Amino acid sequence: MISRPHPFLALLLLQPSLARAQGPLAEATAQLQAREAELVAFRHDVHRHPELSGAEARTAGLVAERLRALGFAVRMGVGGHGLVAVLHGAKPGPLVAFRADMDAVPSAAPDPVAFASETPGVRHICGHDVHTTIGLAIAEALAAARPELAGGVMLVFQPAEERATGARAMLADGVFRGEKPVAIYAVHTSPLEVGTLGTMAGGLMAGRDRLRVTIEGAGDVTGAAAAAERIVSAVNTVSPEEAMRSGPPDLVHVTGVTRRQLAPDTWEVTAGLSIADPGVRTRTRERLARELAALGRPDVRVGATYDAKLVAGVTNDSALVRRANFAIARTLGAGALVPITRVPVPFSEDFGSFQAQVPGVMWFLGVSKTAKGTRGMPHAPDYVADDGAIMVGARAMVAVILDRMGG
Repeated sequence: MISRPHPFLALLLLQPSLARAQGPLAEATAQLQAREAELVAFRHDVHRHPELSGAEARTAGLVAERLRALGFAVRMGVGGHGLVAVLHGAKPGPLVAFRADMDAVPSAAPDPVAFASETPGVRHICGHDVHTTIGLAIAEALAAARPELAGGVMLVFQPAEERATGARAMLADGVFRGEKPVAIYAVHTSPLEVGTLGTMAGGLMAGRDRLRVTIEGAGDVTGAAAAAERIVSAVNTVSPEEAMRSGPPDLVHVTGVTRRQLAPDTWEVTAGLSIADPGVRTRTRERLARELAALGRPDVRVGATYDAKLVAGVTNDSALVRRANFAIARTLGAGALVPITRVPVPFSEDFGSFQAQVPGVMWFLGVSKTAKGTRGMPHAPDYVADDGAIMVGARAMVAVILDRMGG
């Protein structure tokens, strides 16, 4: 059911020339305000019915129904339960994208909100219900401003982010087939306070890599394997305290280093590496290749396989960060932007798979409400995302998208 707008907003919508005189941002903002209660109710519904990675059929269906009613061209079943929706404005201009992930997380902990999950063992404790609602809010806002839009918007609703497979699956299934956006944006809920958001240029979230070293031969393969393990462990730059919280942007976090004997003359060393900065990744790979190769002897053979970005992480485009943050400050005020200088080591993301095809930016969106005693630390048992973050994220992203449509 469509909520009834505030009398002032109703008057504004009856006089489109007044809103349009202020440009599409004013009309989009008016629509967000008029639809706020309805959007919050949508978020509560999605939260009550969370779906795990690969099972997002209900959520995708609800989103598709709303988007079609708004005039979007919708393509479903992209990379699983993913969907892509496109709306072109009345005037020519660039296509700009926003990505929202839809899947929930296994959790047996009690859900401390009035609109608690009704699915046993599954909860939205990473904020994807908020992300999905912000995507829908953007759709509502830009559909209302369509007569003034110079360009188009593509909304990418992604499945299986928690398994870090959804972005690659959508790309393999032609998410950008036919039309490719000039930029792609996203938000991710965070423990920042409601009303704020932040990002930084370059690596915002570390990608996850995998290294496999094989040592074989008739010589001292046992000693060479022990030396290989030391070489791999030595590239780590993250302290145990940082590994639980956050580290510097040039971090290298080595995890799960394992040395095992596969046969009498064969050993294997494996490890995971989290790296945010592309230059650091290149230097780390070169260092490992050089030092591991030096272990080789005529009777000991050393081979290494380095798989980069099995989980892509997030690497923000510097020019887009500057431009988008200016648009956000102009809309929400400079105080809404929180400087981010460190990388959350325990977490990663597959948004970077899209960024490898299209330049983009992700922001950490504040969902904590100190006055209520709630905190939005993703995946924490007591995770709560305040509804107020929906309008903050939507207003910020609408401003960013409209600004990028401007050229």
